[in-house]
Parts: sequence; C-alpha cells; structure tokens
Amino acid sequence: MIAITAWSIPEPRAAIKSRQVLPGGTDWICYWDDKYVKHSAPVSDYLLVTGFWQYWDMFAPDPLRVDKWGDAQVVFRDGSTKRYAYPRMFELPIPQKFLKERYRKFYERAGSDDFVYLWPSFGLRVALLNDNPKNPPMMVKLYRHTRPIAPPGGRQREEYTSENFFTYVVEQKELARLRNQPL
Repeated sequence: MIAITAWSIPEPRAAIKSRQVLPGGTDWICYWDDKYVKHSAPVSDYLLVTGFWQYWDMFAPDPLRVDKWGDAQVVFRDGSTKRYAYPRMFELPIPQKFLKERYRKFYERAGSDDFVYLWPSFGLRVALLNDNPKNPPMMVKLYRHTRPIAPPGGRQREEYTSENFFTYVVEQKELARLRNQPL
C-alpha cells in the first residue's frame, strides 16, 4: 500500500522539477516523493514488475492528452492475413472491464517508444494467440492508433493517425515450444 501510494502521488510541476521554482505548500510532497521515493529501485521495480503502478491521467494537473489504442495484422504462411483486435476498454461490457483493465495498462507501456524491449514479446504473444500449426503465423505487424483529446468545449477529431510501429518476424522454434504451454 505504501508503494502504491507513493507511486500515485502526482509528479511535481515542470518548473519545480527543473528547479526553476522552489516547491511550496503541498508541492513539497510531490517534489520529495518524485525525487526520493517513486524512482528508487525497490519501489519502482516492485510496482513495474507486478503491474501495480498507478497513474493520475484523469485528474492530474497534466491529464492525458492522447487517445491511443492498438491492433495487429498477422501474416500466415499461406499469405493470408488476419486483424488481431487488442482489447479496448470502451468496447467491453462492464464485468469484463474489471478483468481486462491490465490490458489497457500493459498497452500504455507496450505501445510506447520508451519500452521498445517489450515489442518482440508482444509480437510473439499475438502470434501465439493466432497460432494454427497447419498454417502458422510468419509475421506480426503491430499498429498504434492515436488522436489528440480535445480540451473541454473543443471539437473532438474523429480520425485516428495510424502507424505500424513494429514488425515481428515470428521465431518458429519459439512458437512451437510455446504451443505446448498452457495459455
């Protein structure tokens, strides 16, 4: 609980973080937490490995400004393709939202350029979920779709910008090994 609380405290304002302005009032809590607790190895390692990290995207001083979602195109040995739809929260019924929230949190990481090391594992997992030993997946193209979130009262853009951010060439030996493992 202490680690989750420390992680949930918002980051200090940019001017405080860059030391242009000294923190005052409750800004001291945000500054101290960011500098000495949140990014310390025991706290951050525990939260990132277990998936217990938290965000203040909705109510933060700096709320999320981009609507982002992902999907993939799976290319099979015979040349056929299939779209793999990664779960999106707004499309799920309420009971499933509780069970699948971790997918949204994972995609926040896996769809980001800051976590490139996750992309091959993500591609392999999509290949495994779409596996057919008679016609195995040969390639997985991961896509991210983004659009800016309009400010209150602003007009929301309908279209998303789409980008193939990673192409995974499926390692057939690894896929064959994973076929025999429970999902």
